[in-house]
Amino acid sequence: MGIPDALPNRLAAFFALIALLVPLVFSPARAQDVPDAAKAPIATLDQQAGELAAIQAAANGAGADTDAKAELRDRAMAVGTAANDAAALLVPELEAANARLTELGEPSEGEAPDVQEQRTRLTAQRDAVDSAIKRGRLLAADAKDTIDRLIREINEAFNRDTFRKVASPLSPLLWQTVARNLPDDMARLRDFAHDNVVQLLETRTTSRLAVVLGGLGLALLILVPIRRWLRDAGRNFAVRQVPATRARRSGLALWFVLVGTLISTLGVSALFLALYWADMLTNATRPLAEILSVTAGVGGFVVALGAGLLLVGKSSWRLLPISEETAESLRFLPLATALVSFFAVFLIEGGNAVGVSRSAVVLLNAIAALAYVALIVTVLVTLGRVRRRQGEEVREPGGATTWVTLATVAAWICVAISLVAALQGYANLALFVSRQTIWTAVVAAATYLLLVVADDLCTTLFAPESRLGRSLHASLGLRKSQVRQLGVVLSALLRIAILVLAALLLSGPLGPGASSIFYQFGSSAEIRIGGFTIVPGAILKAAIALAIGITLMRGVRRWLDERYLPATDLDPGARNSVSTIVGYAGIILASFWALTSLGIGMERIALVVSALSVGIGFGLQAITQNFVSGLILLAERPVKIGDTVRIGTDEGDVKRISVRSTEIQIADRSTLIVPNSELITKPVRNMTMANPLGRIQVAFSAPLDVDAEAVRRTVLAIFEAHEAVLAEPAPSLFIDGIESGQVQFKAFAFVSGPRLVYSTRSALLFSILGRFREEGIPIVKPA
Repeated sequence: MGIPDALPNRLAAFFALIALLVPLVFSPARAQDVPDAAKAPIATLDQQAGELAAIQAAANGAGADTDAKAELRDRAMAVGTAANDAAALLVPELEAANARLTELGEPSEGEAPDVQEQRTRLTAQRDAVDSAIKRGRLLAADAKDTIDRLIREINEAFNRDTFRKVASPLSPLLWQTVARNLPDDMARLRDFAHDNVVQLLETRTTSRLAVVLGGLGLALLILVPIRRWLRDAGRNFAVRQVPATRARRSGLALWFVLVGTLISTLGVSALFLALYWADMLTNATRPLAEILSVTAGVGGFVVALGAGLLLVGKSSWRLLPISEETAESLRFLPLATALVSFFAVFLIEGGNAVGVSRSAVVLLNAIAALAYVALIVTVLVTLGRVRRRQGEEVREPGGATTWVTLATVAAWICVAISLVAALQGYANLALFVSRQTIWTAVVAAATYLLLVVADDLCTTLFAPESRLGRSLHASLGLRKSQVRQLGVVLSALLRIAILVLAALLLSGPLGPGASSIFYQFGSSAEIRIGGFTIVPGAILKAAIALAIGITLMRGVRRWLDERYLPATDLDPGARNSVSTIVGYAGIILASFWALTSLGIGMERIALVVSALSVGIGFGLQAITQNFVSGLILLAERPVKIGDTVRIGTDEGDVKRISVRSTEIQIADRSTLIVPNSELITKPVRNMTMANPLGRIQVAFSAPLDVDAEAVRRTVLAIFEAHEAVLAEPAPSLFIDGIESGQVQFKAFAFVSGPRLVYSTRSALLFSILGRFREEGIPIVKPA
């Protein structure tokens, strides 16, 4: 019996259907089990998992290349961030799936097939999303482990190179080794010079020299006449075209720095390109030429920066608050810094290019370090001589003087560390400390210039009387105070960005190991107290975090008090409230930052606070009450700075409101310290809260036969003649009564505030007694 013709076709269709369904049924992550919103984060996790695997493989084969490990560390940080972000995007999908399953309830017998199918599908979606979230968190943890490993290896290499100990220059061992290797080093130097200089000059000498001389001539043309022309052009433009504002002065200094930096860079680039086009650079000399070109460009920037800040001979344009004599004394320092830096880099990189022996490298590093130290000592001695010469002017030390003193002490400490390290055989450490000291000074000078320029430009451009300020006032309807506030805020934002950039520049010479400076110290030991684990590195980080937080808080509060709040329409009391609240909020945030740096999480802080709440409620009840009352005073301001208040029998002016107490200066110039709870829970008379007038009352009696009209005219004339008495409401005089043969008078007058009542009343009484005596108006003692 044969097989029907239609059967093969049906079997083929059946097997084709099976082939289509099998991948869908048995695949571990079915497409219908994952919501559409979760597909992109899951794909991101797959991609980042592959990236992390490649990073780990590259880290295993990176060897001792610190730069490569630093790049891998940054890539691993990006992987960890992407994994956490993808897991965070999946959390709402998991919550939505759980919510829908909760709505369906528990499975029961006799449940409808469509409900069962929906529960099965939602369960599969939830499991798939939950698995992806766990995978993302695990991937982030693996990335963190990889980052920690790379940081540890980078830090070990950084410490190994920086703190490597060799023979001391004071010991004969180093000099014996140098002398023993000197013939070989001199042979390497001769071979280097012959292969990379002499041999090149032996061929096509004329054409090579012509190109090099042409480049040198172009460099000199750029460095001398063009630089001078640009500086003169900028100065003439500032004098003739720019209004005489602070921005003109700082803008001119910035122009000098930009011109000097650009011109020196172009001049060095012209010489380098001439050497390159003359085919004078070989594989051995080209890296050295590139490094020296960059160093020369940085040296040009240092010279231009010094010229822009000192402005010798132009004291009226100078940004630094120094005299002409001081500027003249410091004139040589920028050029000396550039020359010493170029010499040190030439020694170190030249030795590396030649391939001298290790002992020669140590000696060259020591010589470079000593050159840096000599430069720093010269700068410090010069500054000390200038300060002693100006010491005849007795002035109170200010904030700037304090910072200069601290910087001077820190520089001398760095000099001592460099000298001791160099003499003890730590040549790399001495070189590192001395070079970092000079780099810090250069960055600090550039930061100062940029901070002044940013502040001057913003406050000048956004001044209410400037063209831009008038345009904003006319077009956007901004008040003049708001325009000024906008300039202050923009200035603050720019200055913060400049400070962040300065911090990044300061950490640059530290190398890749700067990010892990506390790693070994932090992992060396740990202290366990109950459920807390504290490591020495965490304690140091917490102390630094607290110091930085408090410093930032003080800086913000000083900026509010001196710059932003005076530009607003707020009264002194409101300014004090804002400044005080910001200050205490900053202290709280700095404390939390320090605690988290210490390894104490917010949940543990909440646990400790809960445990202490009972003690706080009983033992510190008064302090807590005053603290809450202080917050109420600062927020609602029923009493503010400058108000005249009466508390019981004491009356005075509010001078300061803190979170715990309020200081009131009473009439005898003493200070009454009142707990804030007294101002909240007890009656307080605020005599200036709504800017009320001060009322003066004068009462006296006269005989029954006195001329009342003459008394009226005299008293009102005295009131009207006094400059403190207001014309509206007008002064008045009333007969209060007639008793015991006497006429009782009461006179009233008003002044602009309660503070003027006492002194004005006394002056009016002096005038009334004198006029009554002159006009023969008698006054009797009231019965």
